[in-house]
Amino acid sequence: MPEILFYGALFIGVIPIIILFVEKKQFSTIYGIAPFIWITAFATVYEFLGTIIFKINTNYWFQIYSILEFTGVYFYYYQLFKNKYEKSLKILSIVWIITYSISFLYWDSSNKATALAINSCSISVFVFYYSFCYFKCLIEYTERNLLNNPNFYFVVGFSIYYATTILLFLSSKFLFEMGEYNFWWVNIIATLFLRILLILGVWKIK
Repeated sequence: MPEILFYGALFIGVIPIIILFVEKKQFSTIYGIAPFIWITAFATVYEFLGTIIFKINTNYWFQIYSILEFTGVYFYYYQLFKNKYEKSLKILSIVWIITYSISFLYWDSSNKATALAINSCSISVFVFYYSFCYFKCLIEYTERNLLNNPNFYFVVGFSIYYATTILLFLSSKFLFEMGEYNFWWVNIIATLFLRILLILGVWKIK
């Protein structure tokens, strides 16, 4: 059962990009989610081949994925708000770049925990802030048909995923040192939930 959950969470990462191709929207920037969908599909393929098949050191992958992840998230929220929060988006992106650079001071090929915690925390703060802005807009404009709104699925997915995993990544250094890897299932379940919502959101794109 645990392996089924793991591989299920992994391989459904390619379903959103398949849907985009079927709908011929694989390069569409209307909803801004396409880059994140491409990154998710690439991550799925790499994690299967690089991590599971060829056993490549994951410390490199986590550091590379952090910048890919932020790029996808940033582009999504930038497209979501258009020019409404342009100034704060630029400021927070600069802050993230500085934070990401600092994470290299704590990273090496045998230790990813501290750098992972720093990068995860910075991305989570970014997501929380702009997710709050999105829900604030929903209240102001009294959006009624949320279940047919792709952005609702995307923002809820991001919010729940990063809220679920932030404490896990912040404590990852201690968990790795203690040899406690069972808590990593929290990340797998959160990933599964996020990818299901990505599928629903992409399916709702007209």
